[in-house]
Amino acid sequence: MGGGIAYVSAKVGMEVVLKDVTMEGAEKGKSYSTNLLNKQLSRGRTTPEKMEALLGRIEATDDPNAVEGSDLIIEAVFENVELKAKVTKQSEAVLAADKVYASNTSTIPITLLAKASERPENFIGIHFFSPVDKMPLVEIIVGSKTSDKTIAQAVDYVTQINQVPIVVNDSRGFFTSRCFSTFTSEGIYLLKEGVPAAMVENVAKTKGMPVGPLAVTDEVSLTLGLHVMESDPRLKDNAEMQELYELQKMMVHEHGRPGKKGGQGFYDYLPNRKKRLWPKLAELFNSN
Repeated sequence: MGGGIAYVSAKVGMEVVLKDVTMEGAEKGKSYSTNLLNKQLSRGRTTPEKMEALLGRIEATDDPNAVEGSDLIIEAVFENVELKAKVTKQSEAVLAADKVYASNTSTIPITLLAKASERPENFIGIHFFSPVDKMPLVEIIVGSKTSDKTIAQAVDYVTQINQVPIVVNDSRGFFTSRCFSTFTSEGIYLLKEGVPAAMVENVAKTKGMPVGPLAVTDEVSLTLGLHVMESDPRLKDNAEMQELYELQKMMVHEHGRPGKKGGQGFYDYLPNRKKRLWPKLAELFNSN
C-alpha cells in the first residue's frame, strides 16, 4: 500500500518520502513505481525522462527523521493497534504541529488510533484500496477529535492525486470495509459449506461483481484478514468471526497460502499474470 500511495502522489508532482524499517523494504516499496513505469514505457505511455523525473520525486529511506518537513504523513503498516501506535509516536515526533497525520487503516477506529497522538485534532483516517493506482475511491474517516481543518486538508490531498474522497464517520470497519467484508466472508462461508469454489466465484460475477469473493480476499491477503480479526475485541465472543478466523488461519499457517502477494491463496498465481483456483480446495472443503 505504501508503494502505491507513493506512486499516485509522485505522479502528480508531489515530493514523497517512502520510509520503511529497512532500506531493503523501502527500495522494494519504490520498486512498485518502477515496475508500473516500466510497463508504461514498454507500451509507449511514458518516456524515459518522465519516468526518471517521477522516480526522482520518491525518496526511499529507513531514517525516521527523513519525514521531517512533510505536510502529511500517511502510516500504512499492518492492522495492529500497538504497531500503529509505535509508528505514530515515532513519526509524529518530527511532524510540525500544524500538519496532518493519517492512518491508512481499513478497520480500526480512528478515535482509538488517535490515542497514540499528541495532536488528535490533526489525526485522520485516509483509507486507500488495492491496487492504489487503479482504485480511485479513498475513504476519509473522521475521529471524535478530528478538526474541520484536518478534514479539509485530507480531502484536498485526495483530490490533488485525482482520486475520489468520501468522508465517513468513525466505527470499526467504517463504511466500505463493513460492506466489503460481508461480500468476502459470505463467499468463504459458502466454500466451507461445500459449495464449489468456481461456483462461488462465477455466481458473484454474474451478479455484477468484477471478481469473486475468493479472488478479492487473495488480493487484500488472508494474512491481513487475520491481523484485522486479531485486533477486533469482538472475535472471542463472535462464533461466525471465529469460524472465519480459523479457516483463514488454516489456509495461512497450515498450508502456507497468504494470498496473491505470496503467490498462493485461494488461487494459485502462475507466470504471465495467470491464475487458477487452488485444486486442493475441493478436497479441503468437500466440494467435489
